Amino acid sequence: MLAFSLLGLLLMLLVAQGNLSLHWVKLADDFLYEQSLPASQAARQLSRASNTLSDIAMQLGQVNKESERLALDNRLSYNATLLQEAINQLKDLKVDTNVSLRSEVDDILNELALISTRVKQRITFANLLHQQAQVLSKAATQSAEFLQAELAVVDSAILAKLSLSYAQQVGERRNAQLLDDVIEHELDVQEQLNDAVKLVHRVALISQLFLSQEQQELLQTLIDVSAVKVLGRTGNTIDLSMLEYLPDLIRDPQRAQALRQQIKILKQIEISIFLQRDYTEHLLGQNVMLEQVTGKLNRLNAAVDNALDIQQQQAELARQDYLRQLTWAKLGLWLTGCLMLIIIGFVVHRVIYRGIALRLNEATDALARLSHGDTRVSLNPHGDDELTAMASAVEAFKRKTAHNQKLQLELRRSAAELTEHKLALEIKVAERTQELAEANQRLDAESKGHELARDIAEQANRAKSVFLATMSHEIRTPLNGVLGTLSLLGQAKLPVAEQQLLALAQYSGTLLQTVLSDILDFSRLEQGSLTHEPRSVDLHELLDEVMAIMLAGASLAGISLVLDKHRLPDCVSLDGPKLRQVLFNLIGNAIKFTPKGKVELYVEGHNDRLNFVVKDSGVGIAQEAKAHLFTAYSSLNHSSQCHSKARGTGLGLTISKELVELMNDNSGESLWVESEEGKGSAFGFSLPRLECQLPVVSAKVPIAQVTAKHVLVVEDNKVNAMVAQGFLAHLGHSSELVNSCEAALAVYRADTASQYDALMLDIQLGDGTGLQLLQSIQRINQAIDYQPVIAAFTAQLQDEDVEVYQARGFDEVLGKPLSLNSLALWLGSTHANFERECHDSEGGAPRQAGRELAGANQLMSPESQIEADEVDVSGHLQSFDLLDEWQLQQDINVLGLPAVEEIAALFYKTSASHLRSVNESPKQAKGALHALKGSSANVGMLALSRLCKSLEGKAINSADQNRLERMWQNSCQQLRQFLTLSNSAL
Repeated sequence: MLAFSLLGLLLMLLVAQGNLSLHWVKLADDFLYEQSLPASQAARQLSRASNTLSDIAMQLGQVNKESERLALDNRLSYNATLLQEAINQLKDLKVDTNVSLRSEVDDILNELALISTRVKQRITFANLLHQQAQVLSKAATQSAEFLQAELAVVDSAILAKLSLSYAQQVGERRNAQLLDDVIEHELDVQEQLNDAVKLVHRVALISQLFLSQEQQELLQTLIDVSAVKVLGRTGNTIDLSMLEYLPDLIRDPQRAQALRQQIKILKQIEISIFLQRDYTEHLLGQNVMLEQVTGKLNRLNAAVDNALDIQQQQAELARQDYLRQLTWAKLGLWLTGCLMLIIIGFVVHRVIYRGIALRLNEATDALARLSHGDTRVSLNPHGDDELTAMASAVEAFKRKTAHNQKLQLELRRSAAELTEHKLALEIKVAERTQELAEANQRLDAESKGHELARDIAEQANRAKSVFLATMSHEIRTPLNGVLGTLSLLGQAKLPVAEQQLLALAQYSGTLLQTVLSDILDFSRLEQGSLTHEPRSVDLHELLDEVMAIMLAGASLAGISLVLDKHRLPDCVSLDGPKLRQVLFNLIGNAIKFTPKGKVELYVEGHNDRLNFVVKDSGVGIAQEAKAHLFTAYSSLNHSSQCHSKARGTGLGLTISKELVELMNDNSGESLWVESEEGKGSAFGFSLPRLECQLPVVSAKVPIAQVTAKHVLVVEDNKVNAMVAQGFLAHLGHSSELVNSCEAALAVYRADTASQYDALMLDIQLGDGTGLQLLQSIQRINQAIDYQPVIAAFTAQLQDEDVEVYQARGFDEVLGKPLSLNSLALWLGSTHANFERECHDSEGGAPRQAGRELAGANQLMSPESQIEADEVDVSGHLQSFDLLDEWQLQQDINVLGLPAVEEIAALFYKTSASHLRSVNESPKQAKGALHALKGSSANVGMLALSRLCKSLEGKAINSADQNRLERMWQNSCQQLRQFLTLSNSAL
C-alpha cells in the first residue's frame, strides 16, 4: 500500500511539474504573441506611416495642381489614421518610448495640415500669377508688334526725308530744314519707340518668367518685390507712365487705339509683382515648415526604434529565463520519471509477480492436481484478498476430495464383503436359514450405508459446481473493474500505439470474461437455473461491438477479420448477452486455430430466421474428432503448428451449443459444424427473427430549404477552394473566392459588405490568420450595422481550438476535408429534396465500406501503416487503400466526374509545388506540409494527409522527404486509376 501511495505521490508531482512547465511555456507564449510581436508590428506600422508622411510632405512641397494636393491629402489622412492606431497599440502594450508620442504626432499632423493649407494658397497664387502672366505676355507681344510697325514707318520717313535733303536737288535751305526735322522729330520719335520696345520686351520677359516657376532666382534679379517699378540697367529707371504717351506717336488711329488697350493691360504688371511676392513668401514658409515636420518625423522614428530595441532586449531576457526554467523542469521530470520507473518495477515484482502471478500459478497447479485425485497439495493462505479466499476454497475442496476418496474406498470394501456374503449364503442357504436371516439383516444395514455414500458423492458434485460458480464470480468482480477501467481509459485521447495496447488489453479481458461466463453458465446448466431472457437489441451495433473487440486478437495473430451482413433488421428481440458470448467463443476459436488467412462472420436474414456462420481458413478438424467436439472439458489435439493453442477449458463449444439451443427454446435448432482437416472450419446456427422497435434517442436534424445565398470564400489553397465552391454550387449558392486577408478586405468594404450573406474564413492564410481577418470584418460590420454568418474553415478541430473560434465570434466551425452535409446544415439548400439526396449519397454500401476500412486501420499507427503501404505498391494500386473511396464517390455524385478530375489536376500541380517547398526550403516546410495535409484530405488521400500531419510538428530530414515523395507518387497514381475506372464505369 505504501508503494502505491508513493507512486501516486510521484505521479501527482510529475503532473505538477508538467503543469508548471506548460505554465512557463504559456507565459513565454503570451509575452511573445501578446506583447513582443504586437509591439514590433505596431512599431513597424508607425515607422512605415511616418516615412509615408515624410514622403507625402515632400510631395506636397512640389505639387502644382489642386487635384494632386487633394489626392495627397487623402493619403495623408489614411496614414495619419494608421499612425494613430499604431500609437494606441503601443500605448495599450505599455511600450516606453521616453517621449509623448501622442503630442508629437498631434503636432506633426497639425503642421502637415498647415502645410497643406499653405500649399493650397501657393497653388492659388500660382494659378492667378499664371493667368496674369499670360495676359501680360499677350499684351506685350501685341504692343511690341505695334511699336515695331511704327518704327518701320518712322524709319521709312527718315529715309524719305534724307533722300530729299541733297542740296543739288532741293537747295541748301530746304536741305537744312529737312535735316532739322529729321533730327528734332523723327529721330526723337524713333528713340522713344526704341525705348518703348525695350520696355515692352522686358515686360514680356518678366511675364514669361512668371509662367516658369523654375526661374524664380532670375526673376528676382529683374524685379524688386518691394517696389512697383520695372528696373532696367544700373541707374536707369523707366516709369511705366511713359507708355501712356506712346499712342500719340502712332500715326495710324486704329493702331493707336489698340496700343492704348494693350498699355492698360501692361500697367497691370504691378498686380503680378504683388502676386509674385506673396507666392515667394508662401513658398519660403512652406519649405521651412517642411523642414520642421521632417525633423519631427525623424525624431519620432528614432524614439520608436529605441523603444523597439528595449522591447527586443526584454524579449531576449524573457526567453533566456524561460529556457532556464524549462531546463530545470526537464531535469525534474527526468528524475521523477526515473523514480516512478524504479517504484513501478518494485511494485510489479513484489505485488503483481510475487503477490498475484505466483499465487495464481500455485492455485492453478493445485486445482489441476486435485482434478486428478492428488490431495497432496498445500497452499499458504496469507493476507485478506481474493487470492486468499481462493486458497481457502482450494483447501476446502481438498478436504472434500479426501473425504470422498475415503467414502469410495469404504464403498468398495463394502461391495467386496457383500459379494463374499452372497457366496456364503448360496452355499449354506438350505442348512443355515437362520444365518441367512441374520445375513439379510446385515445386508439391509449395508444397503442403507451405500445410499448414504451415494448421497454424499452427489453432495460433493454439487459442492464442486458451487465452487466453480463461486470462483467465477470472485474472479469476475476484479475483472469487471479492469474492463471498466479500460473502457474509461478508451475515452481519453491516446496516441495510436497506446490505443493498440488498450485494444489488446480489452480483447484479452473479454476472452477471460467469456471463459468465466462459460464456467458460470455450465454450473447453471448443471443446476438447471440458466434461462432465456430476450430483449430489444440493435443487431448492427452488437455485431460492430463484437468485431471491434475481436479485431485486436485478429491483428495480433496476423490475420484479417471480416464482417459480411445481408438483409438484417435494425432491431430484433433476442438474448443479446448470450449471442455475444456465442460469437466471442466461435470467433475466438477461429482466431486461435487459424495461423494465416482470414476469419469471416457471415450474418444473413432469411425469412423468419437469422443465420450466423463463422468461417476460417485454419487447420480444420479431423473427422474422428467431431464426435467429441461438443463434450465438456475436452480439447482437440491439432497439428503441431497450432498445438500450443490447443489448451483451454474445453467448455466454449459445449456452452455455445447449449446457449444456442436455449435461445431457440429447445426447438431442435442447435450449433452445427462443417470442417475438413487442413482447409478450415465453419460453425453456424440460426435464431428466430423477431423484429421490434428501438426507442428513438434523437431525431435527425433537417436540412433547411433557403433562398440562394452569396458566400465570400477566403482560402489560399486552390484545391480546398475548388471543393468548397463546388459544394456551394451544388447547394444552389453562389460564391466569390479570394486568397488572402488583403484581398478579402479589398472586396469586403463598408459599401460592398451587404452583398455577402455568409463568409468562410480559412484560419491559416499567407498574409495573416482568419482570426485577425475576423476582427477587421467585425469592425466593418459594426460600422454599417450588418451581421452576416461567418464560419471558420480549418483542419484544427480539437476541443480547445473550437472553443477559441467560437469565443472570437465565429458562428460555425467547418472542418477539412469539407463535408457537404455539414455545409448544408450551416447554410441550407435551395433544393427541396436535398435531404433525401444527401441521405442516399451517405448511406448504404459506401458507408459500410468506410466502416470496414476504418476498422481495418484501427490498430495501426500512422507510421506503421505508411511503412506497410510502401512494401507492395502494386497491391495498393489495385485496392486503392491509400484513398477514401467513399469520399471520392460522394464528391463524384455531388460535383460530377469532370469537376473532380479538374480538382485532381489542380491538386497534382499545387502539391508538386508544396513538395518542392518542403525539399528546398526548411523555413517553408511547416506551411507547405499544412497546406498539403488539407488539400490531400480534400481529394481523399487519407494516408498522405496522415503522413503530413505526423511530419508537420518535427524537423524534416532526407528520409522523411523521400518517404513523403513516395507516398505522394503512390497516392496520385491510385487517384488517377480510380478516376479512370470511374470514367469507364460511366
